[in-house]
Amino acid sequence: MLLLFAMAAIGAGFYTIDQGDPASGHKMIGLSTLFVFFVIMPLFIWTRYKDKDLSKFNFNQGKNDDDDDDEDWDVDDKSRLN
Repeated sequence: MLLLFAMAAIGAGFYTIDQGDPASGHKMIGLSTLFVFFVIMPLFIWTRYKDKDLSKFNFNQGKNDDDDDDEDWDVDDKSRLN
């Protein structure tokens, strides 16, 4: 419902610009866009992911963060480019 309201406000903004009042039309479009991105989008993301287990999306599931087994790269070593 909120998305339909925002889309109608954007359409009304374009209509207002077409009728000869570009300042208020641009304000309507801008405020509607801000409403979509700062209210509707976070609400959508929150409702979709509130009951999900997001630990499955971790790249290093089996690896402990305290391990420093990573190979140290030498920036000036050109032999790895072959």
